[in-house]
Amino acid sequence: MPTEMNPQRLVLLNGVYGAPGHFDLLREALPKELAPEVYTFRRNGLPDPRPSDAFSAMVDRLDRSVRQVGDGPFVLFGFSLGGALALEYLIAHPERVSALILLNSFDRFDATPLHYGSMPMMRMWPPTWTHPSLAARAVYKVPRMRRGLFHADASLATIEHGVRLAASEITQADVNFQLAHLYLPRAAAPPQLATIAERTPILLMSSRDDIIVPPRHTTWLAERMPAARRLPPFEGGHAFLQHDATELAREVKRFLREVDGGEGQRASA
Repeated sequence: MPTEMNPQRLVLLNGVYGAPGHFDLLREALPKELAPEVYTFRRNGLPDPRPSDAFSAMVDRLDRSVRQVGDGPFVLFGFSLGGALALEYLIAHPERVSALILLNSFDRFDATPLHYGSMPMMRMWPPTWTHPSLAARAVYKVPRMRRGLFHADASLATIEHGVRLAASEITQADVNFQLAHLYLPRAAAPPQLATIAERTPILLMSSRDDIIVPPRHTTWLAERMPAARRLPPFEGGHAFLQHDATELAREVKRFLREVDGGEGQRASA
């Protein structure tokens, strides 16, 4: 395995309530030469998606955005709903993606359980915009929420910082747009997923206590892409990387080194 990492372009995609600052710990733990770019799932004038169009408008906008920086292939990292967008982008533009990393990725091909489990909780979050401190304290005081959203050991300061970032950078219109993508009817899985995973190095990761996008979503994705590499779940909840991203960054760096060495397509045992 190479000891040095070749410079690679890394694009990070966030999910529901996701602000660029939510990736700060991860970006700080990654090599500076990667200079990760963050793209947030925002409305910015787009209408709600229709079942016939699904993620296509977001895929097109993401493609225009990344091409403004450069036309070469890049590593795409998708978190939560951003993971669904990342996979849709790879399906539409396989030549543009040198490797795909999915963390707690929403699997829209088996989305019904998420609708019934996580959606009611996400709809409760709008008061965060007017009372971020109160929302943070509510999460911190309920062990299941603290563990499932962040980490059992997450401090009140960490949780409040994450909530305030969302409240200051993401509008309610953005959240409605994000949730509209989660509400899309379950789609048929594209038959080329397995072939794409054989051609493009893919890393699948989840967190054990995630109550927003449970690890079963990663299991479903792994079943459709047998050639993808899947790691054991990290300890923590959905946004555990806001508590500690050290181990996550270590695995990302290891995977990118393997991609550099031509080993990124190795399937997990």
